[in-house]
Order: sequence, then structure tokens, then C-alpha cells
Amino acid sequence: MTNTPQTEASAQNPVASDDRPLVLAIDDNDDFRDMIVELLEPVGFEVKTAANPVKGLELFTQNKDKVKLVILDYYMPQLDGAKTFEWLRKLNPDVKVIICSGAEELRLRQIQAQYKIDGYLHKPFRVQEALQLIRRVTRLPALAVA
Repeated sequence: MTNTPQTEASAQNPVASDDRPLVLAIDDNDDFRDMIVELLEPVGFEVKTAANPVKGLELFTQNKDKVKLVILDYYMPQLDGAKTFEWLRKLNPDVKVIICSGAEELRLRQIQAQYKIDGYLHKPFRVQEALQLIRRVTRLPALAVA
């Protein structure tokens, strides 16, 4: 057996990709999706992203038994967050979902209550705030902060 050099990603996170909890981020903003990857991969998550709800639902369908959390923008073209959330719950009633939006916080609380969404993050948010909510919603042990 030959030794293979570690990739940069595996050097930062020694846990194999298959063992890491999978998060799906669905947001039409490229920078936001990139930020979610940069936030979550160093603390032990595998992250898949989708630029629109249709692609997000396709990715979710392919990975629905692995996805531990969906981070979902509420206002998007094609299909809004509420309809996307309804489809996610039809595909897997136990999926954990956090809505992310720049909408007023009162509106986000109303959306969370109306649809029984697991949590919300008001954009922009603090990194620690996001990580605490993700820990609580996924019920995963404390994540290592890089």
C-alpha cells in the first residue's frame, strides 16, 4: 500500500467526506453560497450548494438521506423559500431547515412560526450566531472552530 499525500481539504478536516454531516445551501447569491462553504467546511461539514430552488431540490433528492440541514434563502426567483420548504418536507418530513434572509426579523419569525421552520438567520449575521443555531438545529456536538 502506498501513502498518498493529504489534500488541502483533508488536512484541514481529517474526517472523511462520507463521515461529515451534509449541509445543502440554496441561495441565488454566489457570494453567500461561497461564504457558507467557507464557514462550515472548516468546522466539519460537507457543503453542497445550489443557485436556485430547482437545482436545490434536485440535489436534495439525490442526497435526501444524507442531508442533515438545508440553509434556504427565502426570496428567490423561480420558487420562493416557502414553496421550496414545502417540497423539501414532502421529500423528507424530518429535514432540518434554516431560513436565511435580509427580510425584517419580525417577518422571519412569522415565516418560521407559519411553516414550522427549524430556525432563521437574518442577513447579515455573525459567524458565532450561525454556528450556534446550526449546532442547535442539527443537534450535532459542538463544532470545532477553525
